[in-house]
Amino acid sequence: MFRYFAVYKKPFVPYATSVMRETSSTEKVKRLVDTFANSSKVGMKRKPITTGTGLLMHLALIVMIFLLAQHMIFWAYYIPPYKILFPLAIPESSTDGELALTLATSPYTSTPYPFVHDIWGPLTIILNGQYITYLLIILLGIYLGHKFHALAEGLTLRSGDWWFFLLLYIDVILGFLATSHIPNNVVAYDNLLGAHILIAEVLIATLPFTRGFHMFEFYLGKVREWYFMTYRRGEK
Repeated sequence: MFRYFAVYKKPFVPYATSVMRETSSTEKVKRLVDTFANSSKVGMKRKPITTGTGLLMHLALIVMIFLLAQHMIFWAYYIPPYKILFPLAIPESSTDGELALTLATSPYTSTPYPFVHDIWGPLTIILNGQYITYLLIILLGIYLGHKFHALAEGLTLRSGDWWFFLLLYIDVILGFLATSHIPNNVVAYDNLLGAHILIAEVLIATLPFTRGFHMFEFYLGKVREWYFMTYRRGEK
């Protein structure tokens, strides 16, 4: 990798003269959405089950990683400005939402952002870590099953294709067991939470070598594609 960066020289490729495009703000936003949606549209036509599963899985993961209250505290510790998103936090269980909907119950102790009165309101009955975890376990199971089915049929399956999802599946289950206190004792909770954090660290450490790195490759590539399609003509 060092040799590649040390000796690489970008070849000269002549392009037509670039021209700035006059595009309205609405059109820019529309094209940005279309740029990201194009691959999903093609996938829904060719492989509707795996594409639909993947889209739901990505949405659930984004909510779980960045909006679950406990995870938000972690992000805010390393990125203090992240605190401005605290009002969007979702609880780990559906209890608060159920109380808000059925009994209009307020929390016994005052908190800056009590879940029963936050922006989500009674939606926390379904928008919570507990139910999203159920969804993730099902979706990741389907995705892993698809990967190993492809392997059984003799198709090439790189280790990075299943390693990331397998670790992610285990990590989701460990996090669920820890927050649900299963089994219900302090030692087991500490061990489960520690294992959950450890596997998350392994996931991050191995990210550049697994399928998980597409979170950078795909999205940065799409933003670049949108830029040249929207602002520049005749450039790459």
